[in-house]
Amino acid sequence: MNHLAVIPARMGSVGVPHKNRIFFDLTADFIDSLSWFDGTIVTTNDPVLKEKAKTCGYRIHDRPKELTGPDVSIKSVFVDLIESLALGAEDILWLFYIPLLYRDRIHFDDARKIIQSNNTGSLCSFIKAQTHPFNCWHFNETDKTLKQYIPNEVFRRQDLSPAWMHYHYICCFRANEISSMNHELINSQTTPLFLDDQTASNLIEIDTPEDLERWKLKTGKD
Repeated sequence: MNHLAVIPARMGSVGVPHKNRIFFDLTADFIDSLSWFDGTIVTTNDPVLKEKAKTCGYRIHDRPKELTGPDVSIKSVFVDLIESLALGAEDILWLFYIPLLYRDRIHFDDARKIIQSNNTGSLCSFIKAQTHPFNCWHFNETDKTLKQYIPNEVFRRQDLSPAWMHYHYICCFRANEISSMNHELINSQTTPLFLDDQTASNLIEIDTPEDLERWKLKTGKD
């Protein structure tokens, strides 16, 4: 069993140009601060990031051209990585999205203990749903009608069942689980790690210039 950190970092970004290059070092520093990783893999088509990975002593996976577009699922990237690098079935892969800048070592240490148990194949963190699914509707532009995504007659807020949304703050799984996982690397047997409100409030994913400004205001960094 090896714990392998995986950094997916394709070249190009529409919202924040070269964001993977800009924030790569933050992710690398955090991974290196955890002594229990057996290795780090960077899957990329970016020559600049390949040089950064080489400097850090990381293993480089040359991502195929067909897996470098914005419409490619993260599962597809991992399937190719597992097969091309011939990773072991029991190797535990940890997803590190570079634009997720906040991380707490305690959470990762706790997740490691959970994923190492014999009956745990995968783990993903969850935060409280910002909008309850019972309150979501679809509007049909053709016939101008409304339809509930989940038909229900709940009318009191306190009667709504707890709802959570996955968040790849922490995501790890055994390599042999990949075939049974969906495109967000989750299946019905995934162990949820529920994050508290304070942690959830710290999670800012840098996808747009507005996200970047929010992160600067929150952290006081430029």
